[in-house]
Amino acid sequence: MRRLKCSVFVYLFLILDAGHALSIIGLNKQMLYEYVGNVLVGAKPQDEGQPSPPSTGWIVRGKLTLQRQSELVLAAALVIDDVTLNNSGEKFLQNKEMYPPYKPFKIVLTPEGAISHVAFKEGDPIWSMNFKRAIASVLQFQIKSSGAFVVNELGIHGTCATEYFVSNKTNYISIRKTPELKTCLPYSEAVHNTRSNVPPNTCEYDHQKSVIIGNEAIYGLLPHNETRYFLNTAHVKGTTLIHTFESTGEAQYINSELLLEFLNETAIDNPIDIETSMASAPSNLELQLLDPNDPTGGRNPQQQETLIAQASAVLDLLAEGLETTEFKFSEPYDSTLSDVIKLLSEMDFDSLKRLYHEVNIGTSYRQETIRNIFHEIIPRIGTKASVFLTHHLVVNKMTKSQIAVQLLIPLPFHIFELSRELVLRCVDFFNLGPERPDVRQAAILTFATLVHNVYVARGIDKEEFEEYVQQFFNNYLTHRDFDQKMLYLQGLNNLQLGNVADYLEPIVQDPNEHDDLKFQAAWTTLALADRRAERIYEIYWPIFESRNASLELRVAAVTLLLISNPTPARLISIHRIIQSETDPHMINYYRTTVTSISETTYPCYQHLRRLLSYMHRHLPQKPEPRYWVTGNYIFDYRDSKFGIGAMLQVFLVGDPKSDMPVVAFFKFDTEALGKFTGQLALYVKARGLPDTVLNKWKTRNGSEPFNFKSIKTLLAMLNAPLINSKDLHLEFIVQMEGKTVLSYYLNQRMFDQMTYTDILERLQQVIRTDSHINMQTVRWPFMNRYSVPTVLGTASDVLLQTTVLTSLRGNMTEQRSPPISKHTLEIDARYSSYASVRSRSYNPFLNLDHEINREQGFLIYIPFSSELTLNESDTMCRSYSLSRPQNLTSGLSFKSRVVTKTRGLITKSAAAPFDETMLPEKRNEVVQQFKYSLPDLGVQLSVSTNLNELMKYRGMLLKSEFTENGFSGNMVVSVLMYIFGFTQLSSIHLGHDRNFTMLMYNEKATRIEGNFCAEDALETADLKGKQISLTLEHTDETSRLDILHRWNITLDVQASPKSHWFKLIGQIQRNSKDDEEDWKACSKLTYEPLVFTKRPHTLYGNVVFGLATEEGECPGNGSSVQFAARAGPSEHARAFLRSSKISLTDTEFCPKEVLKFSPIPTSKYCKRSNFENFTSITQYDMDLKFNKMPAWFELWSNRLDHVVSALSSHKVDSLHMSQEINISMHTPHDYFRLAVEVNGVKWRFHQIPFLFKLDSKFDASHELTYDSGLKRSCSVINGIVNSFDDYLINLEEIAVRANCSTLLVADCSPLPQLAVFLTPSKTPDNATNYGLRVHIGQNYFNLHPRNRTVHTDTAPLDEPVFIYLNQNQTPHNVRQKPYQWPLESSDYDFRVELNEHNILIVECSLLSATIQFDLYNILNFEIYAWHKHQLCGLCSKPLNRMQNYTICELEETGTTTTTPLPVHFPLQNSSDVIVVA
Repeated sequence: MRRLKCSVFVYLFLILDAGHALSIIGLNKQMLYEYVGNVLVGAKPQDEGQPSPPSTGWIVRGKLTLQRQSELVLAAALVIDDVTLNNSGEKFLQNKEMYPPYKPFKIVLTPEGAISHVAFKEGDPIWSMNFKRAIASVLQFQIKSSGAFVVNELGIHGTCATEYFVSNKTNYISIRKTPELKTCLPYSEAVHNTRSNVPPNTCEYDHQKSVIIGNEAIYGLLPHNETRYFLNTAHVKGTTLIHTFESTGEAQYINSELLLEFLNETAIDNPIDIETSMASAPSNLELQLLDPNDPTGGRNPQQQETLIAQASAVLDLLAEGLETTEFKFSEPYDSTLSDVIKLLSEMDFDSLKRLYHEVNIGTSYRQETIRNIFHEIIPRIGTKASVFLTHHLVVNKMTKSQIAVQLLIPLPFHIFELSRELVLRCVDFFNLGPERPDVRQAAILTFATLVHNVYVARGIDKEEFEEYVQQFFNNYLTHRDFDQKMLYLQGLNNLQLGNVADYLEPIVQDPNEHDDLKFQAAWTTLALADRRAERIYEIYWPIFESRNASLELRVAAVTLLLISNPTPARLISIHRIIQSETDPHMINYYRTTVTSISETTYPCYQHLRRLLSYMHRHLPQKPEPRYWVTGNYIFDYRDSKFGIGAMLQVFLVGDPKSDMPVVAFFKFDTEALGKFTGQLALYVKARGLPDTVLNKWKTRNGSEPFNFKSIKTLLAMLNAPLINSKDLHLEFIVQMEGKTVLSYYLNQRMFDQMTYTDILERLQQVIRTDSHINMQTVRWPFMNRYSVPTVLGTASDVLLQTTVLTSLRGNMTEQRSPPISKHTLEIDARYSSYASVRSRSYNPFLNLDHEINREQGFLIYIPFSSELTLNESDTMCRSYSLSRPQNLTSGLSFKSRVVTKTRGLITKSAAAPFDETMLPEKRNEVVQQFKYSLPDLGVQLSVSTNLNELMKYRGMLLKSEFTENGFSGNMVVSVLMYIFGFTQLSSIHLGHDRNFTMLMYNEKATRIEGNFCAEDALETADLKGKQISLTLEHTDETSRLDILHRWNITLDVQASPKSHWFKLIGQIQRNSKDDEEDWKACSKLTYEPLVFTKRPHTLYGNVVFGLATEEGECPGNGSSVQFAARAGPSEHARAFLRSSKISLTDTEFCPKEVLKFSPIPTSKYCKRSNFENFTSITQYDMDLKFNKMPAWFELWSNRLDHVVSALSSHKVDSLHMSQEINISMHTPHDYFRLAVEVNGVKWRFHQIPFLFKLDSKFDASHELTYDSGLKRSCSVINGIVNSFDDYLINLEEIAVRANCSTLLVADCSPLPQLAVFLTPSKTPDNATNYGLRVHIGQNYFNLHPRNRTVHTDTAPLDEPVFIYLNQNQTPHNVRQKPYQWPLESSDYDFRVELNEHNILIVECSLLSATIQFDLYNILNFEIYAWHKHQLCGLCSKPLNRMQNYTICELEETGTTTTTPLPVHFPLQNSSDVIVVA
């Protein structure tokens, strides 16, 4: 049996009679068919049982004539009878603008019966030819056998694997044809064109497709006398399903059908002309793509003049909308911005250039706004014309540098017409001159990204691409300046394909190359690491293994090794090296990398997650929290139900000496619908920044020391290293979608030039200058468009997009009339977001768009008008005013809805466009509005929401998976990511109707004005006082002279900067013109801080309130509340200090005396866990007493009384809670029980492991500063020094003898300001005790060692404690009076005092350092981390090692001075050399 292809154009061979062929259309015969085409666009209801939104569609009817004029040629002609609209039923007959389908077309067959090609008349537009292709494709079918079979067949979507099922049980033959659209080439899944301004997520992530398409054709054949069978019917159906947000969201559809029915057969009496005026080039059945500049396919091409006029008008409308205050908060759906983008996308280069010249003319406020919006839109529309316009403006220097950079940065990320022509045109970006360095930088980076994108789109070949890579590398080698090398290195990062890594590897391996460039080159290789595993291992393993390599390079090396698809053997090798690692920075980086990746849900790290999860349980011991500065942290969430996700990754590399972060790389990715909706990255390297800032802004003591005992001389005698401050090296890189868009470098010389003059003065000059603000930003954060033609060959598409327009307008003015200056600020801030999911079908017969659109609007409007008056002669008071004009509504509106539209210009001569808009039927919506009036401010607040939808939204939110993802142990980051997930879900997900408004409204013009005064009443080193007053007066336009409402607030504050004690006396009074009763409240509040084991935290005071008196005094007969609150540790700590125990542990290196310090010094032998049971706050008490309270208080206190009484375990008549409330909470040592007592009623709660522990000695501020590394401490406990880096040193191993001092810590900068020496005791019985010698600036003092004869707790509190000052050794009893220098000044260099626990406190404000000393053998030294790298002494081991740590003095007989007589000799039990003077 022969297997032949069959169609209606060839002979049909039937299985039942293989030897006899029948012809469907006989030679010189013609058949007439009626066709009916139908397209329907609609949406499913959101909830079952609810009506569907209105649908829209159209029906076209006509006749098809087929003539077989020769063996292999078939002529076809179409006639249109009418076109009917579904909703209105309106019927349109044929008109002259429907003429193109009447042009006949020719179908040429192959000898085997397949379609060779089709031919059309010259000038036949695209829409007409595609309709005819669809007709021809529908007629084609095949029979190979009875039953099911699959063949490759050419159709409107290309060549597809097509499944047939043939049924011929009777004389009626039925054929079902189903193409597998996923296999179609070139239009896979029947999507002819996909345009997106966000990159796809190509990583492992099983996301649901947004668009699913299916086609099916059913044929019916009946017997024929001559040809045995003929085609009676052909019915083709096409379905496009739109699922926007995974399993939720609105489901839209585009259904299309084409039905052919046989009418009659006759002989050819009038042959169809298919020979004259035919197009020279034949066509196949694939639908022709539409020109982006003409989406109608030639049906109604827009004239460029018309587009220019329309764009100009819409831009003007957009600018006008930013000037009005009349907002439609009830319908915040503003698609104007998306309309502008659509118009500009259809314009060619010449039209865009003309439009630019139009908007660039004029200096008015509106014209400036139009110009700003135009500059924002142009680089984002992505057409070839927009690229050419940007090139024209930048290369010809037709815009300011700022605008040129604004145009260049987003340009390469939105281009969808990628071609070699663009690369050749934009090569000028690569060759820009140095006269505008910021423009040149942005242009070079943009060009590199453009070359990469065109190469990926196969616009240029590999050879040409590598030529551009070679040019970038040559420029890198040619330039000597670091910033230029950095620029071209980032250009190579943007190319990031092909042989780029081959050029970067020699940079990393070059021993003479700058480490900063080597690190950048290694970091650039990250994106290529998984494809170059062997080369990564060969190059970066030696770096990772070397302890001499810089920490930055080692971090980059281990990162590359971990992400380069390592084998298990290599993972084990890395693990072994980390196990022997001594650098805590490196250990923490490895730990955080493995932990973060093994727990992440980020799709691009899933392969790594499976690899590194094996190592998660084999991590080395966690270093101290302060080493967080070197780590790899990932915070992410993912929600498969809604198809959204986000990931924040933070790479940090610290400085091993200062333990301050030096390198920070932040990467933030967001996802939706299988696309990366945002990929932002920020790279910052800041070396020497703390030193530079401190040197610039801090007043330095540059005078030379006055005697040989000065710090500089002493350090010179010890041969201490001179540690210079680090020069500034600042790198700043911003990346989008993995490509660098900004790259800046700043060194010390450039910084000095920038800060040569006073920056504060320059800023003040800028602020004082009158200026206006007119800023607009346009964002197109998400756009996916799918072109999905119908089975009629007509255009239809699905568009998902969000547009955002923000505007900030206003002015700042200053009027100066010395000594009065008035500052006026008027700001108008607006935010408008428009998101839509739109399914559209174009009806070319009537030039109508049929669409259903789920749209969401988010509108925010915040006006602000203020005046601030300053009087230079009265620096204590400031006057202010805030005003709002009449009938002003501001606030936010967040709503969504579905709209069905049919619109277009049916004929060019039509008087007005056809426009039909339909909304869903109104449902019983429960819209609740909450109103609250603020008469004292003259405004009303209102909040309205749909309660039904609110319940659904709450359910959707609670079911969301991001509430279940474990982001991290960091609560702050977790909360931020949760809020971001909530916001992303709200702004992107369009599944449910929203109806939420929050508005502020004032009918009359209102004005708020008043004064703010702050006066220093007292300022000493021990106590500071301030008097604060605030007045607020409200008036409106009807009573400008009369004050409607007035508020007076006065505060008298006294506080101690040492102990945090404070006392507050406050009064607040309200007067109103309309109210009959004015009221006043007075309060006294005192806080006494905790003194460990002596006094808890105590807060007590009273509040009196009632009717105001004419004399302005506090209400004498008003209501009053007295309160006292206490919080402190348990009595267990006091009992332990008084006990005979001497240590908190089994060793002597954690004596109980450390509990007196705050914070407590820690070491390897004395950790927080050893003392937290003693120092934790476990007792909380509060007493409240009420007198003459108002009736509402009596009501609610009685109700509370009943509730508490009902919970009592025994019968209680009344707790008298209207008179007093006594609350006590006690937490025992195990922290799993909580005892609560209220007015004698007791409860005990068990198993509460999540109770947060407050510590009296290591509070939240201490924990934050120490765990973050902001502060560092060095302690000495019983002769053991615990250095800044937890390096333990035994003082006995350091040579110590009489008249010798051991350097504990010193400032080793070029101008040292601090040195602390330990002096040993001369008494053998107290050899473990020592004294102090502290040098601060030009002063120093000695504290001699003391003999511990009695227990410190029983030592007399009046025992004098003397320090001996400077060269004359003047004694001063610090127990009697603290000592400070300068004397009697609140701004001192240093201060020495004793606290309540007999701890000597030395504060050095020059370096912000603090010394705590128990007068015997426990000392704690605190300093901020940015000074740490410039310190030397025992506290700085092993960082800054010294040859000598001890200096000895030989005093002359009868004198108090010493003569420097250096002698070097070794001492027993000493590893260092002592300098004896």
